[in-house]
Amino acid sequence: MCLGSLACCFGSAACSLCCACLPSIKTSTGTRLMYMLFLVLVTGLSMVMLSTHVQHALSTGTFYKHICEQIINAGQGCEKIVGYAAVYKIMFGMACFFFLMMILTFGIKSSKDCRAGLQNGFWFFKFLALIGLCVGAFWIPNQLTFIKAWMYIGMVGGVLYIVLQLILLIDFAHNWNANWMSGVENNKCWFVALLLSTIFLFTLAVVGYVLLIVFYTNATGCGTNKAFIGVNWTISIIISILAITPCIQKVHPGSGLLQSAVVAAYVCFLTASAISSNPGDPVIETNAAGELYTNRTTCFTGDPSQETDKYVIAGGLVFVFITICYVSFRTAGEEGRMTLRGDRSEPDEPSCCCCCVGGNDSIATVDEEKGGQAIIDDDEDACTYSYSFFHFIYFLTTLYVMMTLTNWFEPTYAAGLETNIVNGSIASMWVEIASSWAAIIIYLWTLLAPACFPDREFPH
Repeated sequence: MCLGSLACCFGSAACSLCCACLPSIKTSTGTRLMYMLFLVLVTGLSMVMLSTHVQHALSTGTFYKHICEQIINAGQGCEKIVGYAAVYKIMFGMACFFFLMMILTFGIKSSKDCRAGLQNGFWFFKFLALIGLCVGAFWIPNQLTFIKAWMYIGMVGGVLYIVLQLILLIDFAHNWNANWMSGVENNKCWFVALLLSTIFLFTLAVVGYVLLIVFYTNATGCGTNKAFIGVNWTISIIISILAITPCIQKVHPGSGLLQSAVVAAYVCFLTASAISSNPGDPVIETNAAGELYTNRTTCFTGDPSQETDKYVIAGGLVFVFITICYVSFRTAGEEGRMTLRGDRSEPDEPSCCCCCVGGNDSIATVDEEKGGQAIIDDDEDACTYSYSFFHFIYFLTTLYVMMTLTNWFEPTYAAGLETNIVNGSIASMWVEIASSWAAIIIYLWTLLAPACFPDREFPH
């Protein structure tokens, strides 16, 4: 059984675990889990390379200094293999890996295609290729030119990733509402669940804004934070009222407060991320010599203790990994929903797991020849998701994670992972706040588009 399970590492067979008592697994699910593992491992390695603790250990330890400066010639303090430059190079290798996989898997319609094995098997060789690309990136010449060019490419890809994720978030909110509303007529519990979910999300948003006002504003300054909170809070109220107006309900009967609550809570989260990344408002001060200089005053009124910083760091890292897991299973087959219109059918019956797309196991075949966990080949007749689009999304995810870890447009050798997450920067602040406004604009489009274009079909 173990030999059968290891066959996927060296051949085109799909992966499974050795234990036969485990429930069956679909080929598409197992494959996405493996690619998610690749992404998590490389992201974890990037975090290690960016950590100030690792940089300090490499610069002060005698053994490490000997290896860095004399054996691998990485410079004093191993600056060539740590810091934001190392993250750019590692992520460049992973981005190249997913870009190549996107090209190699383009046009695959089912697992019967001879190229499907590249997607679902040969994991050992793909892992070696990934390592080779990441390591080879450290030998790229003209380091400063490469990093500058790659930063701008990463910026474009990261922004595109954010836009796609916002579209999928709005689509998820509409799916959630339609899924649970389909069971209201037969079971009023679904209506209660919708009501409680809506109240919870709105409460979460209100509490979030109140906490931001308490901890990130004061009576005399912090105008930027006050503006962000006031604008986003007001717009969240406006779109919630607009979603239930008769004119919107007439052309978009599926519109409701649940979708508005999801958007309001997410916009509150983005507002909090932007404000926490704000290094402070600029203040003109005079030094002892009478010269003017610009200083920044922090608006955080809480206790800036090391314990608080640890919670912020942990929360930031957890969010990065949640993003990776979300992308693995949410965006795999979503290329048809990028326009927020199309052929989506209403659900036959409600489901508590409204974000998961169930497959049709009756048309799948189970591979039990090799023993161990049963494998359901749900891609035999037709792919349940686009292989090429999946790798394209992972390519963008790699760029987004790279830019997030390196503080977007303001990477420095001196700043480590902990400093980036705790202190933030002007660049990361504007990226987050622009994302919140983009989420609002996209949601408004889903409300107003059916009225503006009555001849076109939009999902309800």
